[in-house]
Amino acid sequence: MVINAMEQIMKDLLDEYKGRLQLNCTCSTCLDDILALSLNKTTPRYVTNIEKAMYIKAEFIDKQEMTSLLVKLAECAKIVSDHPMCDNYQ
Repeated sequence: MVINAMEQIMKDLLDEYKGRLQLNCTCSTCLDDILALSLNKTTPRYVTNIEKAMYIKAEFIDKQEMTSLLVKLAECAKIVSDHPMCDNYQ
């Protein structure tokens, strides 16, 4: 099985910071849209075993690397928050 380790890393970041991103909507559709946009702006990092994803995650202990992921997440959150595509806003 091939896994994009960045998917779990970005999911964890979104879960951790969604309360601070000033989102207009936190429904699953909007959160999935934020995650999808963020992953499209992030270089994928593939592993063959979910346990190996921890090695990738360890690389993001560096504050500069983590900050760059947070910036991408915040940018995507703003886009989705400004233009939600969920049933709550249509």
